[in-house]
Parts: sequence; structure tokens; C-alpha cells
Amino acid sequence: MSSIQTWAEHATESPRRDLSHPSSAAGQRADRPAAGAVTTMLGVLIDDRELEARFDACAWEFDALSQQLDEALDAAFTRGEHAARADVHAVLFALYELHVAPAASERCANQFNPYLIRLRNAIERRWFASELQRTAPLDAAARSPEGLVEAIRAVSAGHRASHHPLFDFLERDATRAQLAAFFRSDSALNVRFFDLIVLALLGSDPSVRGELAQNFWDEAGKGDTRRSHVTLFRNLLLTAGIEHAADDHASSLEWQGLAGYNVFMMTGLNRSHGFRSLGVMAVTELLDPPQYEKLTRGCRRIGLGADGELDYYDEHVSIDVVHAEGWLANVIVPLARSFPAKMDDIFMGAQWRLNTCADYYDRLHAKLLKMV
Repeated sequence: MSSIQTWAEHATESPRRDLSHPSSAAGQRADRPAAGAVTTMLGVLIDDRELEARFDACAWEFDALSQQLDEALDAAFTRGEHAARADVHAVLFALYELHVAPAASERCANQFNPYLIRLRNAIERRWFASELQRTAPLDAAARSPEGLVEAIRAVSAGHRASHHPLFDFLERDATRAQLAAFFRSDSALNVRFFDLIVLALLGSDPSVRGELAQNFWDEAGKGDTRRSHVTLFRNLLLTAGIEHAADDHASSLEWQGLAGYNVFMMTGLNRSHGFRSLGVMAVTELLDPPQYEKLTRGCRRIGLGADGELDYYDEHVSIDVVHAEGWLANVIVPLARSFPAKMDDIFMGAQWRLNTCADYYDRLHAKLLKMV
């Protein structure tokens, strides 16, 4: 049994046990972590209000956990093992949720736990290095505000994520059950998007706040809670007969879906990735409208939409076209003009979003095709 599993069992059985002496299992290195082992461990850690004191008293316990995480990171990002990627991204998802949890949540006590932050930093460094290998620098000829905008348009238009066969399938062939599975898979990110816009507003340059605020206002239903995008999406789930889930169905996501969510959170929460976050957000506004137009046609093909339940996606078909132009003209251009050294970061963020989105669409498409 690995030391991390030993810790999880003991923490559950005896939450106030004396941790001053390591067990004989501590420090033993497992050849490879069991699939999901780090995620299982984190479920115990996040809920432990005395976590910092425990690790302060027993550094060997944290060292054992860090060692197992390193094994998982090697498996995920060096060897490309799918189970390890799922484990690592589930951990990262849970750590990010600490920063957007309701204030009444017990887990808020560990939001800035230094040990959990160290684990998060370790994951982010390895994932970021891996994703960098899938991106290209901005071409020298595009190093102007207008050139950057055209480069973002071009990389989006030419990327498989922007014309993915998933949406052709949803438009023409998907059954009601397959469309419901799509909605369920789309839930976590759609419900979180309000918070992502708030994160983009934090520390924003005054020159771009008007555009960001307009996006925020639209996401909030222009002040009408019945028209907020979260409410509209939840109404769709209800109409489609999709059960409520406390985690908005995040636990059903495979690593591709978790990574697609995590790229928003990693860039939104880390100020050092702030310009990448804007690239992520801008290209999303370019990406969604034509895809969602196909989706809504597919929904109406099987009888959805008569009672306004498609308003969430219908609004994104029309509003996101406006948002895309607004992001490019009123966010990307002024920031590129004021901070030309950050143009590569913006461009990298756009590519990061496109790559993770394509991974997600690939996997979801394959999964839907297997449904009977």
C-alpha cells in the first residue's frame, strides 16, 4: 500500500491522530500511482480544517504526497497515460473549486492552504510546459495590435475545433439522449462562465473594462435573474430531463473535459497568466456561435425549443458574434498596443483554448457515437 493511501485511511478513521511519527509505509516509493489515487487523497485533504497544522507537524506526510503526485505527473505529461491525466486534472479541478466555492462551504478554510497551493503549482508547471509544446509563437509579421487580431482569427478559423464533426453530428443525427449527454457534459463550464468573466475583470486595465463589463452584464441577464445565462442553461437541463448534480456533472467528465475547464481557471486565477486568459476568452467568443447554430438546429430537429428552452444557446449564437468583435477590438487591440511584449501570451492563450477544446470535442464525439 502506498504512503498516500495509508494517509487517506488514517485521516478518515482517526481525524485527530498523532502524526508525529511516520509509519513504516511512509517514504516508500510506489512504482506508479494507482489510477485516481491522488484524487482520492485530495478528497480527504480538502475537508480537513487542521490540514496545515498536520503537515506542519509531519513534513514526511506531505513529502510522501508530493512524491506520489510527481509520479502521477510523470505518467500524465511524460508518458501520456489517460488515467493519470484524469487523476491530475480532477485534482486541479478540485483545487480550483476552492476559489469559487460558496462562502458558507467548510472547504473555504483551505482556500489558501500553503500545502495545497504547492501541489497546485506543481501540477500547473508540468501541464503548462506540456501545452507549450502544442503552440507556436506569434509570427514576426503579425506583431502589431491589428496583426495579432488577424492571427487569432486565422488560427481559430483553421483549427479543427472551429469546424468539428461533433456539431455536424449533433445537427443531423443525434438522438434526444445524445443531445442530453452533450448538455450534461457542457454543464460545468457553462455554469461557471459568470465567475470567469468576474476573474477577467479583476485587475483589468481601465481601457478594457467597458467591454468586459458589457460581457458581465449580458451573462447576468442584464439584471433580470430569469434571463441570466446560468438560469437559462439550468432551464434547458430541466426541460431535457437532466437530473441536478451538485457538481454540475463535472465528475462525469474525462480528462479532456476537465482540461478544457481547467484552462479557463488556471489562466483566470493566476495573474501571471492574465494575458493568456484574455486570449482564451476572446477565441471562445469566435469559436462558439457557428457551432451552437448547428446545435440548436439539431435540437429543433428532435422537438426541443418550442418553449424557449434553447434560449441559452440561441443567445450565444447572436450575442457571441457581437462579443467576439468587442473582445478583439476593445480588449485585445488596446492591450496589445499598451503591452506589446504580452502579445505572445495572448496568442498562446487562444491556441491553448483551441487545442484543449478540440481534445474535448474529439472525446465527446467518440463517446456519443458509442451510445445506443
